[in-house]
Amino acid sequence: MGDFLTWQVGDVKITRIQESEESGLEWVLKDAVPENLKTIPWLAPHFVDAEWEAAWSIHALVLELGSRRIIVDTCVGNDKNLPVKFWNKLQTSFLDDFHRAGFTRDSIDTVLCTHLHVDHVGWNTCLEDGVWRPTFPNARYIVHEAEWKAALEPDPRSAAAYRGEDFLPLEKEGLLELVGDSRDLGDGVSVVRTGGHTGGHLMVVVESGGETAVYPADLIPSRYHVRLPYVAGIDLFPLEVIEEKKKLLERAEQENWLLILDHDVLGNVGRVTKDHRGRFVFKDV
Repeated sequence: MGDFLTWQVGDVKITRIQESEESGLEWVLKDAVPENLKTIPWLAPHFVDAEWEAAWSIHALVLELGSRRIIVDTCVGNDKNLPVKFWNKLQTSFLDDFHRAGFTRDSIDTVLCTHLHVDHVGWNTCLEDGVWRPTFPNARYIVHEAEWKAALEPDPRSAAAYRGEDFLPLEKEGLLELVGDSRDLGDGVSVVRTGGHTGGHLMVVVESGGETAVYPADLIPSRYHVRLPYVAGIDLFPLEVIEEKKKLLERAEQENWLLILDHDVLGNVGRVTKDHRGRFVFKDV
């Protein structure tokens, strides 16, 4: 997918590996139709295409902490049987790009799944000789216990229909690790439940060298949601999302966090400030 974006947070190096960049968000955000987006001029030219369809990115983050390697959210994945037409049986160069960025599958010791939506867990496994196997065989796969409970439910809004492909191989190999509302993973990396988007949605916090970087995943998926914090997406608990988003943005602005956005199409990393009207603004770094 081109050059890799990298950032340094203290002693931690973060690399973005993009799986795809797409247009069209109406199936997720019902109001994100061209006629509405045209009323927000600052979206052009970077965040909409020529037809004013919203642009968004799907990518994973790799954290390097000394000899440790952590990958956060593993995109859609290849060969998956998915109900979303344009992701079904997807074929991308993600794994080749992962290797081209200097990483090996065996070197990953931790996979962080912020939540169990299909665009965040797909490369947990890969198809080898017709069998789904863990993509990162030496890793523990971190999942919030509420996410796993929901994945087992029959309710199609909550249940992970892709559980058989993306998670049963992990269970079989004993690689799945369930966590509560917070977990210190060592070396300045922790996960904290935000909730809202899903019942056990997690954000990732990196603290090193006096700096703090936060990956809020789908709580704040793009800079649209910084500028327009009252916009909710495909959230199980939209009122909780809005409240959590406001609190997180206030802290990000007050404590000068680096914010890493998971579906933004530009550099993804910036700081939150406020304009003269007190509205949140995302500033690239």
